This record gives sequence, C-alpha cells and structure tokens, in this order.
Amino acid sequence: MDILADFVTRIGREGLTLHGVAVQQHGRLLADHRWIADTPHVLHSLSKSFTATAVGMAIAEGRMGLHDRVVDYFPALLPKTVSPELEALTVRHLLTMAPGRDEPCMMNEQRPHILEPDWVKYYLSRPFDRMPGQRFSYDTGCTYVVGAIVQQVTGEKLIDYLMPRLFTPLHIYRPMWDECPLGRNVAGAGLFLRTKELLPFGQLYLQKGVYEGQRLVSEEWVREATSLQIENVGRAEGPDGQAGYGYQFWLCHNGAYRADGAHSQFCIVLEALDAVVAINALEDNSQAVLDAVWEEIVPKLEQVF
Repeated sequence: MDILADFVTRIGREGLTLHGVAVQQHGRLLADHRWIADTPHVLHSLSKSFTATAVGMAIAEGRMGLHDRVVDYFPALLPKTVSPELEALTVRHLLTMAPGRDEPCMMNEQRPHILEPDWVKYYLSRPFDRMPGQRFSYDTGCTYVVGAIVQQVTGEKLIDYLMPRLFTPLHIYRPMWDECPLGRNVAGAGLFLRTKELLPFGQLYLQKGVYEGQRLVSEEWVREATSLQIENVGRAEGPDGQAGYGYQFWLCHNGAYRADGAHSQFCIVLEALDAVVAINALEDNSQAVLDAVWEEIVPKLEQVF
C-alpha cells in the first residue's frame, strides 16, 4: 500500500504548497515524498516545541521550576515600576501562552522589539491587559523569554544545551537556530531541520520521553506538555487551532497532538496509531493540510496498524 499516494494527489488537486512529508509507524519509516530538494527547512513556530523540551529538561535537572516568577530571573531588566501582572507572571504562563496581554508584542508584523536590542527587556516593559493565566493569547515573545530563562540557568545557548541532551541522541547533526541581537537563540522560531529529522522528535514524545532505550525527557513532562493546559476556542482558526494547547504543543480535534509552525510546519503525533507524520511546507492554509492528513493518511495507517 502506498501510504502517501492519495495525500500527494490531493495536495496537487487543491493547489497546496508542500515541500516534504514523511510518515513513520511503530518506529519505522513507511513513506516519504518531496516536492523540493531535501535541505534544512525553517520550522517557524514548530521551534517552540523544542524550546519547551529544553524547559522540561532543565526542570528535571532542578535548574528551574514551572511556577517560578519571571521577574526573579531578570532583576536588572525590569521596568522602574513592576506591575502586579508582571509580578505574577510565571514560567507556566509563558509555556501556555497566557501572558495577560491581548496582542503579541514580539514577532508580529510591526516587530517593534527590534528597536530594543535586549528582547527580554522589551517584553517585560510592555503593558498588560489582565492578570496572567486567564486567557490564551499566542505570542512568540513568551517562548523567547522562557528560552532566555533556560540560557540564564544553564549558562548555555539553547542549541548548546540541547545538543548533547536531544539532538545528538536523536542523530540530528547540529542544526542552525537564528539568534537575537544579543546572541540568544530566538527560541520561538528560527530552528532549521530537514523533514525526516522531525520524525525522531515526534517518536521521542510518542515513546513518552524515551528514544533508543535512553530516557531524554521525563514521562511526566511529556504527559503535561502534550495534554490540555489551556482552552483556546475562539483564539485561533479551524477545528485544530481551537482544540486546546499544552506547553508549546497544540492539541488536535481527533486526539492527536502536534508541534506546529507557520506555513504548515508539522510534527504530528498519533498515539492511537503509534505513528508520527512530519511536514515542511510554504502553505498558509494549515487546516487544509491537516484535513488532508486526517482524511488521506490516517485511514491508511489504521489499515496497516
């Protein structure tokens, strides 16, 4: 059975712009297809799930805590007046995209943070609309700051911290990860990987933090990061954009979960089918791509399961 034949046909019929897709089940590559050359691809916000993994590792090592206050990590970068909202902001609020602001203050179209070289200082200076934790409000700034905390507590850039703990065990050669003006990895974006390099990352989560017999991430972290932590109905688009959010992972309407980036970068974990689907693309209609996965790939995985 050609797992991808109907999917590839549908992508062409609907005029969707994909670059690569790969499907793995029971830890074995079943099929992959490419529309362009296989080169490292920018993951956009799919990078966030890698940063969250670093947070889980740092917590397991006792370097930081989920409920730590953000202000305690950056006392020299705080505004003159620290609001009650900023005082209350925690690592968990950042991970769940519930910072107490209605609009993103980083990586939006205007990108005002580029006027301040220290993006943490800029993030902490922005006004709040409510207390943190009350509402999902997607902001790459949340991930950038939590990534900066990892660097603060480990003394290493995210990429350097993750190389021996994640990338090398997953057999991923050192990837490129964009940096801010101060040399911190952008954390919420800017990581580059090939399509099939997403498969071991998904497999790690599918196996509850174990890869090739080695525990890399705690089972508790995998469970929490990929389960519902905050509702996002009405805060994103499509059924898979409103199925809930974990710690930098999106839940899907059918029980799957995914690492997700702009223009349809996906690492989809289908626990019920013991499968992972990886996609790189340049397609804005992400729901159409996901619908094609659910309707063309998943039924075939069910047949061979």
